[in-house]
Amino acid sequence: MRQIFIAFIFVFLFPVSVHAFVPVAAEAAILIDQNTGNVLFAQNEHQQMFPAGLTKMLTALVVLDYLDPQQVIVVGSEIHSVPAGAITSGHQVGENITVHNLLRGLMIRNGNDSGVILALNAIRAERNNDAVPLVNAIQIFSDLMNQKAADLGALGTNFVNPNGLHHEDHYTTAYDLALISQAFMQNDLLNEIARTVEFTGNGLYGYLGNPNDHGNVIEHTWVDTNELILDGNFRYEFATGIRSGSTPQASDNVAAAAEQDGIQLIAIVLNSPDPTRWQDARVMFEYGFATWEYFDILQIDEYIDTIFVTNAMLGGPTTLEVLASEYFTILLNQEQLAALQRTVIFYDELLSTAENMQTAYEPPYFIRLLGSDEPEETLGLTALMAPIAENTPLGRIIYTLDGETVFDGEIRAATAIEERSLDSDMDFYIALFSNAIFSASALPFWLGAGGLIIGIIGVSIAISERRRSKRSWYGGGKKRYD
Repeated sequence: MRQIFIAFIFVFLFPVSVHAFVPVAAEAAILIDQNTGNVLFAQNEHQQMFPAGLTKMLTALVVLDYLDPQQVIVVGSEIHSVPAGAITSGHQVGENITVHNLLRGLMIRNGNDSGVILALNAIRAERNNDAVPLVNAIQIFSDLMNQKAADLGALGTNFVNPNGLHHEDHYTTAYDLALISQAFMQNDLLNEIARTVEFTGNGLYGYLGNPNDHGNVIEHTWVDTNELILDGNFRYEFATGIRSGSTPQASDNVAAAAEQDGIQLIAIVLNSPDPTRWQDARVMFEYGFATWEYFDILQIDEYIDTIFVTNAMLGGPTTLEVLASEYFTILLNQEQLAALQRTVIFYDELLSTAENMQTAYEPPYFIRLLGSDEPEETLGLTALMAPIAENTPLGRIIYTLDGETVFDGEIRAATAIEERSLDSDMDFYIALFSNAIFSASALPFWLGAGGLIIGIIGVSIAISERRRSKRSWYGGGKKRYD
């Protein structure tokens, strides 16, 4: 298959690396753009680590695949499986509580009992079997968590429980937790919970059904342990959640989100003993907000370039403006902006195959430096084949950064180019002849022709009069005989 690649290269001026110097004490850390998942800073991001309570983000995502937030759960003896000393939300056997509020207990209070309740009921719903034993349910739920992680691209994760209590086979990476956090914050319900500093209410708070249909409702008060969103020494004004976690083996961890001037970032800090985990997250956020900004790279209807068109109707345009069909904005630093590459690819079926194209047209495309319209080097030659309707998709415009595609959008025709035909050729020449005859430029010709005709007529009249005069003279001198 023949393809023509026309590249607009924003020349590489600097090497691009996510391993810029950011002074964090954590054993592993990462900073990503929440919207795209692009890595902005990383340190040992693929190192195997224990996540502790950060596990619960994935628990919440899996639960919402199988349980409705408005569903009411009756708490059972599964809460007794939580080991002594572990953080709990204070649930009681027989308590009636919505899935939404169990998720609040899971994420705000960091309740391990909330996690067990949710996991058990999610599997019973998934299997449509209310008799699934807790041990079996935890194993099945863990498998679902690992599958969910893999679906998100978190391939270095293996979880064996829904709450993050320590187990040697329960591990992940900073990179994987960043992907999980991104998915977590993209869920509106979980995003709202992540931002909640404190919850006070009963188990049916926010329930849309009739509370009188359910008994044994308990009041709860849960306060988040994420110091970045609490009033205190480590509060960060731009923080928007998510959650912290600690075990003796994992040390102190935090998955944090922050937003400033439309930029949304996620920071993962692993094995950074208090209070450095809060400081590490803040340092990464401040680095991100100071270094990166959103650039509007491409606007809808933006002019890309002009391309030649063969087989165009005589008298009509033979060049076509190419426009962007989509909008493209991206979070970049200045080095990455300078390293961005743009490539235009036209669809094969629209390309001209004229053999004389090389001599008939000048090359329309060039390498261009960012911010400059001056041609640097001819890249090649191509043309499209008429007919082309207005807004016809012409091909793709692709942006790459460090060899990876960051945008792939469509380009289209700004106007229509009609096809040349016998009828159109005849119309063209008739119109050309008509325009030539009746145009202002033809006035001297008409005046000259008119003068010539008048002259010829005058001469003809003069000759005719002379002949008539001669006949009269000869006729008058003859003598008439009867």
